[in-house]
Amino acid sequence: MDATVTRDLAQDRAARRKPDWKRARAAARILRDDPNRTEMAFEVIQALNPDGNERGFARMMTVPAGRRLYERRPDLMAALQDRAALEATPEGSFGRAFLAHIDRWSLSPTKLVELGRQARGGRVPQDGPAWFGERNILIHDLRHVLTGYAADPRGETLLLWFSHGLSGGRSNRLLMVSSLQARLRSEGPGYVLECLRAWFRGRRARGLDLLPFEDLLALPLAEVRRMARVTPEAA
Repeated sequence: MDATVTRDLAQDRAARRKPDWKRARAAARILRDDPNRTEMAFEVIQALNPDGNERGFARMMTVPAGRRLYERRPDLMAALQDRAALEATPEGSFGRAFLAHIDRWSLSPTKLVELGRQARGGRVPQDGPAWFGERNILIHDLRHVLTGYAADPRGETLLLWFSHGLSGGRSNRLLMVSSLQARLRSEGPGYVLECLRAWFRGRRARGLDLLPFEDLLALPLAEVRRMARVTPEAA
């Protein structure tokens, strides 16, 4: 599909969809009270950015690397579920780091996408925005690996600040502020500086939704971080 047509379609659909602040605030409160309810973060995103997938896909199609990625439509979920292939990647690789991350935190990084497909009768999305949305969910834990932020409440807050620095958005803004408020008493005022550092790391990074992560799992983690322009935490 022509990039101009895709962008016009996204804008037309966006005009008919409005943010639902009541739904978003309710989900944010649940997440604030129980940081393990990470699915509530996606509830906030869907409430405040109902046109997010359309807009994200439209932006992606304006960039040659994005168009090439969509033409290929690689199966990121299959790559992240292939434990044997991940274990076969070299020590120090992006794939090994991802495997260590999901094992350390007992994660199922494809769970939300699987549930979404089950709700659709097992159908894999064919249209661009839905494909983009699934991919964006799958990239969440890859962002944890690239940034080095843990998958605990503290690390999730830092990743939210990183994500807002990277791409902005009203949902990211609500989540990052709500999450910081919940953590500030236990973490202390110095945590605000850490959050600001995370935000600036996001500002320096490049669009992670354009990277062909399926092809990068065997590369050294440090090399993938350079490609993504994710600076070391100590920088």
